[in-house]
Amino acid sequence: MNREIKKLLKIVEEKKRIDPQGKDRIADILENREVDVLPLIFWRPQNTSVPGKTYNMEEQFYDKEKMLYGHLEEIVDCAQNAFDAPICIRPNFGTIFIPAMFGLKYKVPKDTFPWITSHLTKDEIRKFKIPYLSEVDMMKKAIEYLQFFKEELPEWIHVYLPDTLGPFEIAHSVYGDNIFYEIYDDPNFIHYLLDLCTELYIQVTDKLKKIIGEERESCYHGHALVRGIYMRNGGTRISEDSATLLSPEHIDEFVIPYDRRALEVFGGGFVHYCGKHDYLLESYLQLEKVRAVNLGNPEMYEFDSTMQKFLNYEKCYFGLWPKEDEETLEEYIYRMKQATGGGRGDLILHFDEAIFPEYSCQDISQKWKEIMRSSN
Repeated sequence: MNREIKKLLKIVEEKKRIDPQGKDRIADILENREVDVLPLIFWRPQNTSVPGKTYNMEEQFYDKEKMLYGHLEEIVDCAQNAFDAPICIRPNFGTIFIPAMFGLKYKVPKDTFPWITSHLTKDEIRKFKIPYLSEVDMMKKAIEYLQFFKEELPEWIHVYLPDTLGPFEIAHSVYGDNIFYEIYDDPNFIHYLLDLCTELYIQVTDKLKKIIGEERESCYHGHALVRGIYMRNGGTRISEDSATLLSPEHIDEFVIPYDRRALEVFGGGFVHYCGKHDYLLESYLQLEKVRAVNLGNPEMYEFDSTMQKFLNYEKCYFGLWPKEDEETLEEYIYRMKQATGGGRGDLILHFDEAIFPEYSCQDISQKWKEIMRSSN
């Protein structure tokens, strides 16, 4: 297997096309600085959530060499179109990573990421104590995979952390849907659970960043893709899909304080959630340590008014924006430019390679730079 990994690495090295100034351009945007041209990160929709073509999820989950091979297969397919984006990979354990440290059972299927199959009772949660992390099976696996990736990969392929979710998302996984009843019936217990989840999130993130030699307040992150970002002013990412099911009052009480605490420890970060929740978006944009927001379903949001919110709060939108019906490539790029104060900041665009299939990534990149730098 190691010989096959070396072969793929050689191919990747020959194919890579990365702008050496790209990662700093991305970091500048996240620091709310103006840049010569907005960064563009190409995004290719996948038919499957399992990286690579050769090994299934179950094989990769239990074999670090097969997981690395799967990542390299992904990189081979897109390294020539990296441009601004640093190449980033992580151990792909799915959303079970931190919840499994509570002793939850999980299933690893062949064709998608693992999922949790059990939850803890209230009494079990009250008795739970955060263990010595180096002795936790899931943590040992993460350390093993991270160290192996670091040893095998060249410096220009950046290793980042498994999916660490966010405090409320972890709590939902641990306690299950009963969490939505208990925020009414026993809010003190939910605060107790969220304190546990936040502390575990912080300890896990801090330990793994030390393992990969990453500074506490900066990071690389691929957000599950191999073409990623670099932050100088934030060391973590928070994902809170379940928070979209809450009322504004409960977001204020059970989500934002704990996300704020986690973000402050690492000097900031970016946040993600799927679904639509205008109050949740506004809440994140108001948080000082939020550097960017990634919307999992941007098609649910009105483009101009949403981007205006990012401009008003001086935050960065990081992610996809769908094209409008019958919109040409030039019209799409001009729309991005006009919505970002003339293309000077506040946007790191994931450009869906499928929306203009008649153009190559190289052609799109050239047209993007031409329009963004023009005086029109």
